[in-house]
Amino acid sequence: MSSTLYVDLSRIAHNLGVISDQVGQNIKKMAVVKDDAYGHGAVQVARHLEDSVDYFCVAKLAEAIELRESGIKKPILVFEIPPLGSEHLYQEHDITASISDLSVFERLEDGTLCHLHFDTGMFRLGMLPEQAESAREKMKEFDKLNYTGIYTHFANSDDPGHERVLRQLEVFKSIRSNFPDHLITHACNSGGLFFYGDEGTYFDAVRFGVSLFGYAPGETEISELEPAVEWVSHLVQVKKLKKGDAVGYGSRWTAPEDGWLGTIPVGYADGVFRTLSGKIQVEIAGQLYQQVGTISMDYMTVYLGKNCFEQGEPVVILRNGELSAKEWARIAGTIPYEITTTIHPKVKREYGS
Repeated sequence: MSSTLYVDLSRIAHNLGVISDQVGQNIKKMAVVKDDAYGHGAVQVARHLEDSVDYFCVAKLAEAIELRESGIKKPILVFEIPPLGSEHLYQEHDITASISDLSVFERLEDGTLCHLHFDTGMFRLGMLPEQAESAREKMKEFDKLNYTGIYTHFANSDDPGHERVLRQLEVFKSIRSNFPDHLITHACNSGGLFFYGDEGTYFDAVRFGVSLFGYAPGETEISELEPAVEWVSHLVQVKKLKKGDAVGYGSRWTAPEDGWLGTIPVGYADGVFRTLSGKIQVEIAGQLYQQVGTISMDYMTVYLGKNCFEQGEPVVILRNGELSAKEWARIAGTIPYEITTTIHPKVKREYGS
């Protein structure tokens, strides 16, 4: 393998502990493991956490089925609108559907577990507030569905003190008052649970994704969280450079003096953004070295200066601290979880605890 992503499951469990301390033991915990647990490995993460959470949440039905087929028993909520023709699979695999559109009521099979999803200001998925009365009528009409929850999703909760969060909260409370008391109620994502708990946002349960994997939503730090991955490769070749030699596509970097160049068999096809070219560092033998030249599909290069390493020398590409996904995200103008979710599945995952 050209590289390996090491996932520390004990750090993920630590982050769950931080979340639990934040919201208290009486609030149900819904771990979001969509998109292969933000690149960390959904099955392995779910197995490690199953005894410590109340629900798992995923984006797609196929993800939920994979968890079931891997032995996960806890309730699983799927966020997507049930794909046409797949309705029977929710019953077959004991999976909870989201009713985000009025048409879903009539499509689901009798007995299907489901949560009502209302769009209170995200404008993505969810029934609109003015459809609440119609949703109540549909519940009466399709009374053989197993209604177990109701939820919404905050659009701005990564920003502490944002007025739109409080506006969404009031809309959701107004909707919630018109539905049966037994429905499990949840609204908080990671930002909501860390930054808006004093506003009465927890209800019965909270959903958390990015914070589970060690990253704060938005720019406000949460120092207790610990990123859980370390990405390691090796030098596949080391060669001499002369002052003025130009490196990589476009010859965008030239050697400032004679020295050594190391080539690493990882590129943008593995998940190292091309836009990071010349802007990140890697660690070799405990020292940081600058990545130089344009990152290509399968390789990137680092300037080693006067240090000549042997072929096969380990290289740390990503880890907590100076080489973190947060730092990459800052450079690339994105968010840490885009970094981790785009590490390609071909990169081998190894798990420790």
